Amino acid sequence: MQVRTLTVGLLALGLVVGVVGMAQVTAGSTAQFTVPALIRLSLSTSTINFGTLDEADYDAGQRDALSAQDIHIWSNKSWTLTVAADADTWSGPWAKPSTDLLWEAATADGRVTSYVSTFTALATGATQVAAGTRGGNIELSMDFRVLVSWENDPAGDYSLGFTYTLTAP
Repeated sequence: MQVRTLTVGLLALGLVVGVVGMAQVTAGSTAQFTVPALIRLSLSTSTINFGTLDEADYDAGQRDALSAQDIHIWSNKSWTLTVAADADTWSGPWAKPSTDLLWEAATADGRVTSYVSTFTALATGATQVAAGTRGGNIELSMDFRVLVSWENDPAGDYSLGFTYTLTAP
């Protein structure tokens, strides 16, 4: 029994000495990455086709293309969307001014903090369409109107390019 007690006592003493004699070292680490400003702009279509105008359009002085284009925005920062005509005039039988194309935006997305909701003439200078906060798949719907008149718009094919610009300052 004494041998057993002595053995248990020596084992316990060895554990205490072993724990007291242990060394411990720690080293900290850091995870790191950089997120640049990321933005993406997607259009449901790049052509707004008013089709072939008729007498009723000329009598009304316009033809509308409602919900003609959807714009989707992804941005990890607050953003601004602008639009500008690529030229002062349409290509066609006469120099139809770019301002004869009007546009307006609509959205129910709460991340869009402001947008132009009344028809606005398309100019060559950048005009703000909308602005908003960060998020993905933010959607705007665009309506378009072309102004026409019996006096100014002779028969022929017309086209006008315009460009959207998305910025995240």
